[in-house]
Amino acid sequence: MIKTIIFYLLALSSVVAAIATVTTPRLLRAAVYLAVVLVTSAGFYLFLGFEFLAAIQILVYVGGIVVLFVFAVMLVSTAGFMENVPSLRRRIIGFISAALFFTVTTSLFWLTDFNLSVPTEPENEVNMLGLKLLDYGADGYVLPFEIISLLLLAAAVGGIVIARKIPRVISGERNVG
Repeated sequence: MIKTIIFYLLALSSVVAAIATVTTPRLLRAAVYLAVVLVTSAGFYLFLGFEFLAAIQILVYVGGIVVLFVFAVMLVSTAGFMENVPSLRRRIIGFISAALFFTVTTSLFWLTDFNLSVPTEPENEVNMLGLKLLDYGADGYVLPFEIISLLLLAAAVGGIVIARKIPRVISGERNVG
């Protein structure tokens, strides 16, 4: 009973945040709502017993992509970019596409016979991948993972430095440009 309540709470919060993501006119709020959707999908992974995938979901998507998206929004924040209101034609096309996607997904869900079976032997690939990601030996991936994280950090800092407008001082006068 409690599992059913948790599932419906996760589903409701995910659907509400997804709708808020695509309906808000503010891009920064859309990024926050997207982060909520991604965190609730990590909750679904936890609910299913895939703790490693939930951690990867939060680290990669919430911690990486959404943060980079927020950096991009804050770096190129212009009034027209932040308040993007689509035309009526684009809204109609978007609504038709969303309704078609919903119809196909719902019909496939109802027409599919889900054969749920518990495997006799648990799969060890996820456990082996997790151990390889944490291993710092010759077969481990800790060093490449850390190098990639430093590279992404350097790219984010470099983007901020390039995007910053620094006024130039020429012979005592401030010349912005």
